[in-house]
Amino acid sequence: MARHKDIMYSSRTRYNTDLYRRIHSWKTRLEQALAKVPRELLSEDEKRLQEELSELPEVAILQLIYQQKSYEGHAKDYEFSGTSMREHWQSGYEDTTRTLKHKVWIAMPPPGQGVVVHDVHREDGL
Repeated sequence: MARHKDIMYSSRTRYNTDLYRRIHSWKTRLEQALAKVPRELLSEDEKRLQEELSELPEVAILQLIYQQKSYEGHAKDYEFSGTSMREHWQSGYEDTTRTLKHKVWIAMPPPGQGVVVHDVHREDGL
């Protein structure tokens, strides 16, 4: 049961990140396609959309996904004792500290890069 919850919650975070990245990519491709159409052939709505899409931001996402302790059981998603909350906060603090050591992760991606995702538990080489 505990492993099921790990997969369920971790997968949801990664799913949302992947979905955001995919939508951003589609918007970028739509902007590139609209750029190939002569401006006078575009409707007013399409022109507005083209302008809106030309301002897509570069995005850096830093995933900090809680890693279950070996002694935690299946109640971890509703067990909010003071001890468990302090442990979770400490884990979050340690993940944040490790993430901030990766200066390249905190920098904004270069223009045209789109969405960049970093996960301290998958990429931490420190």
